[in-house]
Amino acid sequence: MIVNRDARDRAGVLLIECGCIALIKRVKGGSIYYVIPGGGIESGETPLEAARREAQEELGITVASLQPCMMFKQNGIHHYFLVGKYEGTFGTGEGYEYSGHSSGSYEPVWMPLDEAVSIPLYPEQVKSLLVNR
Repeated sequence: MIVNRDARDRAGVLLIECGCIALIKRVKGGSIYYVIPGGGIESGETPLEAARREAQEELGITVASLQPCMMFKQNGIHHYFLVGKYEGTFGTGEGYEYSGHSSGSYEPVWMPLDEAVSIPLYPEQVKSLLVNR
């Protein structure tokens, strides 16, 4: 049996406001692409707890209201939550990604929903939620 050691359950947040979605712009190895804020679920953590932690680490916000909106399997189970209310200053995250230990760069950005469905956005499954918003 082959075991995928990269398989890890993940959680992320969909923060949509004024026709835009919060994304992380990634520049890595000469490529530019975007990802939904989120990351791996740590041992002992629920998907909801992981989503809250990732929102703080990557976006610098504290989320008070999260609603599950999507779950799928792809190298582990992905859990995505729609953000209702949040506090804090967008773009002030101080997670591991920003400390220079990762390759490439991370930048929190607001992207119009109509543009988000036509750019390199990962995971691609999330685009189906954005089309009808």
